[in-house]
Amino acid sequence: MTSEAVPGDTAVIDPVPIRVLEARRIEARYGATAVWFGYFTRRWWALVDLVWLVEGKTPDRLGEAIVAARRRGLLRAAGGM
Repeated sequence: MTSEAVPGDTAVIDPVPIRVLEARRIEARYGATAVWFGYFTRRWWALVDLVWLVEGKTPDRLGEAIVAARRRGLLRAAGGM
């Protein structure tokens, strides 16, 4: 479903542009290679540094997953894991 209507309201909101802008915001803030919303999974996804594929239920949770993936990568590089 690409549009959602509120009962009794004639306005229709298309969430696609909002999700695209949110994905660009996350890419800019966290430096992820690619960010997208999975319409079948209903989750946010990011490819981090061309190495890790992470997901989150919300954009904020995705940001946390991106930071956690980078921490794990730094620990591995330092020989900590």
